[in-house]
Amino acid sequence: MQAGEGIVYSSLNALIRLKAQVAALQRAKKHAEANTSGGYRTVFKGRGMDFAESRPYQAGDDIRTIDWRVTARSGKVHTKVFQEERERPVMLWLDMRPAMYFATRNCFKSVLASEVAALLVWKTLEAGDRIGGFIQTTHHCAEFKPSHAYGAALHLLRHIADTTQLQQPNTQAALSLLDESWGRLRRVATAGAQVILISDFKQTTPAALRQLALISQHCEVSLIHIQDPFEAKMPDHLNGKLRLTDGQYSLWISLQQRFRECYAERSSLQLNQLKQYARRYRMGFLTISTDMNTTERLRLLARSIA
Repeated sequence: MQAGEGIVYSSLNALIRLKAQVAALQRAKKHAEANTSGGYRTVFKGRGMDFAESRPYQAGDDIRTIDWRVTARSGKVHTKVFQEERERPVMLWLDMRPAMYFATRNCFKSVLASEVAALLVWKTLEAGDRIGGFIQTTHHCAEFKPSHAYGAALHLLRHIADTTQLQQPNTQAALSLLDESWGRLRRVATAGAQVILISDFKQTTPAALRQLALISQHCEVSLIHIQDPFEAKMPDHLNGKLRLTDGQYSLWISLQQRFRECYAERSSLQLNQLKQYARRYRMGFLTISTDMNTTERLRLLARSIA
């Protein structure tokens, strides 16, 4: 492993290795189902089963599928036959704008987002569905058409890994990106598709949120909120002034108590507004923080990934 890998950038090999964690994710999910419940719709749903017909019971059939109504009516044991739903596309929208290249714990938000995306890619392929999506940077939005081919998944993951290593200017152009990008996503996402957005959701405008609301009318939409602890609350052990830099510009922040309180209140308000928005439009919602270790991330994802 090279210096900085898994901290400030992701590699293709690292994202490929996450395939092995999908099994761990399934095991963690079973544990989570037995101990937790949430107030939001799940982030990732697998395909379901549609009832096709009833037929006479045969040795080896699952007794849980017995059709008791037909059995009572005919006097002979019948079992239900189900037809699996046709494969559906899963569309990821991955935020790789400059604000994602930040962290005070463990790894950059961009790295965490890339790992979450990789887990979803492998889980989608395991379910037999097609995976595609968008990778949004400062000036470009790369589109990948849904596919169930292993090579297409590797192409997507390679682009994600390469993007984590980009040096992007933090310009005012980023303010209008989401309106256009989510509008494009709305035009591409087909009815019945699952749309998962992985982002810190900063610089989110009302116009952009309207695009998501329109998508939710014909697709399952879920929001995975990527956050660093510093964005929620100033560390208690810091005193005086704090210098932040992007390598080009610096910002000095006063750490007086009143500023700390206002900072935390504003962060809490923004997060609650995003949660309320997700609840209003029946979207899945999940927050994953950079200070979580791998086990914690898996357990949290397991609550939402079927």
